[in-house]
Amino acid sequence: MAKRIKADHDTWTATLDASASRPGRTIVFFCASNGQRPWRVVRVDEDELPADDLDALSASELRALFDRSESMNVSPS
Repeated sequence: MAKRIKADHDTWTATLDASASRPGRTIVFFCASNGQRPWRVVRVDEDELPADDLDALSASELRALFDRSESMNVSPS
């Protein structure tokens, strides 16, 4: 379950974190075009992604989630 988008001049691969233990889902964005970029994560409610399938999201919906994401090791604001 992975989907690619272009953002911040790079290509990012989005995957669902299957190990999440609390309600909702965590999407992790890995930079496919630059290994020096940190991962980005965003927590979504189940109603934002009702199925465990990123393919259900359009590129613009996935991009909006990327825009909400935070770099790993950064506290949410």
